[in-house]
Amino acid sequence: MEIIAGGGCENAEFLYYTPNDLDKENAIWPVRGGVTETRRGYSAGPKSIESYSLHAVREGSILLEYDDGKSATLKAGDVFCLFPMRTYTYRAIEGEPLPQMSWIVIDGPGAERLLALAGLSCARPFSSQKWKPEAERAINGLLGLMRGGETDAVVLTLEMQSLLYRLFAAVCGSVPNARPQETSDWVKRSMAYIQYHAFEGITVQQAAKAAGMNRTYYSVAFAEKTGKSPSDYITQVRLDKAKRLLAETDASITEVAYTTGYSSLYAFTRTFKNRFSITPTAYRDSSDQQRRLYE
Repeated sequence: MEIIAGGGCENAEFLYYTPNDLDKENAIWPVRGGVTETRRGYSAGPKSIESYSLHAVREGSILLEYDDGKSATLKAGDVFCLFPMRTYTYRAIEGEPLPQMSWIVIDGPGAERLLALAGLSCARPFSSQKWKPEAERAINGLLGLMRGGETDAVVLTLEMQSLLYRLFAAVCGSVPNARPQETSDWVKRSMAYIQYHAFEGITVQQAAKAAGMNRTYYSVAFAEKTGKSPSDYITQVRLDKAKRLLAETDASITEVAYTTGYSSLYAFTRTFKNRFSITPTAYRDSSDQQRRLYE
């Protein structure tokens, strides 16, 4: 930790963190952070940085200047981000309460995506009234870890990751309709839900609940969008996996039945034969014969 005075115009705490290999396996990681208490005449920049610096205005007002002439006046509760290799200046406003800020610098392949979900972009690097108590607690936790105390590198990384995502969850959660969803989004989410959970024996009712819809409406809308009923799609996902297991593994037919979400060997065999006009045993024998032909 280093406490510095910026030309008599600020008291700033700079905290540094060196990301390790485990950090860099994640979408984002912290680089540094701190708090700034400004004095009269405070100004920072023009400057650019190599990472993403998320600032929260905790008190007072600040003037942010960006993109060669654009500016925004930000007040307590607002946030802004300095994006990599772009020039910014920010300063206290004469006659307005002096700004006090907390900030965290992050990097990683997922940083820009998460910032976009929070309503921040290069074209509009600020957003109003996003700083909530949950965000304040998360960033205070991150700064506390940077000040030291946790010496186990793995534990430190995991705690850092947890707090970073809590920070973004808090900021993104205060963005109403930040990214309007296309009508097809619920279909993609529902299909993904089925693909992940079909083997757990889920029902159409559970899929409808996950989509936030009435079962009857969900079934009709799903069929209109995909050409299949939800029940048919669940069956397709299960049986596609069953075919792979029969053709590529030595798992017993009973094991394949339970693995793909069927409650009994009888239910699995009946469904498989109705769909493919062949029993699971006959399908496996046929697959074995085909494989031997190409060996």
